[in-house]
Amino acid sequence: MAQNQEINNSEIYTPITTPFLIGHLDAEKEFLDAFKSGNLHHSWIISGEKGIGKATLAYRIIRYIFSLQNQDLISDLSLDTNLDLNKVEENSLTFDEEDDGEDDDFSFSSSDLIVPDSNEKKSDTKDSLLQSIDSSPLKLSPKNPIFERLVAGGITDFKIVEREYSDASKTKLKSEISVEQIRDLKEFFSKTSSEGGYKIALIDSVDDMNSNSSNALLKILEEAPNKSLLILICNNFEGLLDTIKSRCRVLKLHPLSDENMELLLHEYLGDVSDENIKKLLPLARGSIGTALNFYNNNGLEILNTFYSIIPNVLTKKNKSILDIITLVGNSEIKLKIFEQVYLTFLENIIKLSAGLDVNFASETEEKTTKLCANYLTNFDKIYKIREDLLNYFELVPVLNLDYMATIISSFERLKNAY
Repeated sequence: MAQNQEINNSEIYTPITTPFLIGHLDAEKEFLDAFKSGNLHHSWIISGEKGIGKATLAYRIIRYIFSLQNQDLISDLSLDTNLDLNKVEENSLTFDEEDDGEDDDFSFSSSDLIVPDSNEKKSDTKDSLLQSIDSSPLKLSPKNPIFERLVAGGITDFKIVEREYSDASKTKLKSEISVEQIRDLKEFFSKTSSEGGYKIALIDSVDDMNSNSSNALLKILEEAPNKSLLILICNNFEGLLDTIKSRCRVLKLHPLSDENMELLLHEYLGDVSDENIKKLLPLARGSIGTALNFYNNNGLEILNTFYSIIPNVLTKKNKSILDIITLVGNSEIKLKIFEQVYLTFLENIIKLSAGLDVNFASETEEKTTKLCANYLTNFDKIYKIREDLLNYFELVPVLNLDYMATIISSFERLKNAY
């Protein structure tokens, strides 16, 4: 099925509206154990690659705490606090094929835990696997009033800190989280909870803070009041100040397995073809956010075009490069997609040169890569090109480099090696 013919439900879900989570049961259990201990640490870092579910987990934690605080809503919870993870069967997920009107018995691995989606906005043509499984220590029904209040911004004891818009039309975000935004947190935490429980703030993400806002955050961490919870989303844990790390507990999330990625891609993209899933997986590298970003921004077309022109590029036929330039245009997102495709191509050549196996997404990709590897035999030179391109692409937004010149230059480096 062609890409534009496939059902695309990916815009329905954002981290705050997503009622399911997959692949991070260990992190969920770690937080739940800490919460049940009665001595919950005031500050938590949720770290990991972009797009693997960090913010989704954060909102799940926030909903869980607020739901327990509101005694009138506890009866609406679907929470199994007696889940014995030691009895979970490894690497299994089974259910009855026939619907007998009763709940199916499931067995599943801890890495494959999925929470059902009860969102009626989802495609009603069929029930997804994610909707049919109902087990998670922090699960909350999307019909729960707390879920709806959080989405609507109706919980005064919660504050989100993220990059603000730089224009009145709300089309462009500022490059950083300002120090004033972090200082506002101090006032937020100083006020008494309106519902008599926790006051919770979420910073998404600490990677967007400058040195001034980081120092302001450090002061808040040093003076955290009782019944306060600060959750920090972090994409680059190594780049975070050690003084901030030392004052927080850390939940480290890992990239999703291919099996979990396939489940999520079917949930978000409906009847996405197996062929397109196979192309998305190696580029996404365990990040559902990356996969959806790639799919929704002509990533598959850029991928297919790249492998159709690369042999011509190596034989000095520069006209073919215009096809990629036209697809990328002035889109920063599409340039990042081109970067992913190009660097993956170079990595596969390096693997072939080292005698390693490569799991190619298509016959065209395999044939083209092996053909190029026959001519690009200098392992060290290709590795250096890859490292140089990594640094080069990082400079594009910083120096506001021209996208067309960037694409041409990246191909020239490879042609010189050929």
